[in-house]
Amino acid sequence: MRTFLEVLNHPVDAFRTGSKTVSWGLVTITILLNTVFEPMLRFFCSDNAHDIDIVNMLKLTVAGFAAYIVICLAFWLICKLFGSKSTLSAHINTWGMTFVPTAICSVVVAFTEVFFFIFWNSTIWGMLLNIVFVGILIWKAILFFLYLKDFAGLKGWRFICACAAMGVVILVVAALDGYVGLKTPII
Repeated sequence: MRTFLEVLNHPVDAFRTGSKTVSWGLVTITILLNTVFEPMLRFFCSDNAHDIDIVNMLKLTVAGFAAYIVICLAFWLICKLFGSKSTLSAHINTWGMTFVPTAICSVVVAFTEVFFFIFWNSTIWGMLLNIVFVGILIWKAILFFLYLKDFAGLKGWRFICACAAMGVVILVVAALDGYVGLKTPII
């Protein structure tokens, strides 16, 4: 629990000390929120629910873990190209610490899709959800920049070039995640 609180309050220190358990725990929780929680919520709470498709849930779970490995591999390659000394296993075991906002986004997306009738034509709910999503995106972006600067050790033009290259990779992986059916990209 202490390491998890450190991820929330002091992410740079968490990156440095690294907790494989917390990192993989956050990744696993986020993927299961996308692939198991959302279909179960839809099944139990939606009027137009279909049967639970276990095979699709397993397929999406595997796709979620594959997307995580792909994004970490791409981050490692790009960081290595720009002079980072971090290993691939360090990237795989550390990037997951940035998944707190992704997990929150998964929950918000699941609830808004299942209970969309509550939010339909509601200016107040629309504004609140926009604030939540913008806040989550800003939080994830800050964690991304801290990750590159403090974990990967990139500075100056190397930092800027790595940000641009990784931005392209993030867009591609997010599009592929959406294509296979992951509603919140595992990035």
